[in-house]
Amino acid sequence: MKIDLTDTTASKVNKALVRGRRAIGTPAVGMVLTMVIVTDEENAYDSIKAAEEASHEHPSRTLVVIKRHTRNPRERTHPRLDAEVRVGSEAGTGETVVLRTYGEVSEHADSVVLPLLLPDAPVVVWWPTDAPENPAKDPLGALGQRRITDLYTAENPMEVLDARRRSYAPGDTDLAWTRLTLWR
Repeated sequence: MKIDLTDTTASKVNKALVRGRRAIGTPAVGMVLTMVIVTDEENAYDSIKAAEEASHEHPSRTLVVIKRHTRNPRERTHPRLDAEVRVGSEAGTGETVVLRTYGEVSEHADSVVLPLLLPDAPVVVWWPTDAPENPAKDPLGALGQRRITDLYTAENPMEVLDARRRSYAPGDTDLAWTRLTLWR
């Protein structure tokens, strides 16, 4: 089931999740974690697919944050949140919420994500591309016990690696390291 919400709030998104679960006959939540994916529109599809595949082994709530930037000067300052709620077969074995933020909401995406986190479940924040220099100090990264980045897409990976080394905090992981497993 897919529910589209335009110019909405986190509270309405939460209600849509409950309504969607009830409509498909699964009112209880049996998720093992909340996965927050911070990406752009271009990489959202592949990121969501990867999260859906992972949800077959680890049922989770996936929150995809896409910070949108409009060219229209009037809309640039207008804060807005659009959401797409997916439950049931639309979301693997969990729930997926695609959050598109506009204007000032993009600068405070953590305040939109926080009410949607599952209680008593670990939070993993993943940046498939363009991770912040210090993931643990990023407002969204601070919500997670685990932060996943990927040097693979960096223009200058050695420079980014050095920055990550300097800002390392327990819970930080880079997928470039896992790709080296066979070599290690």
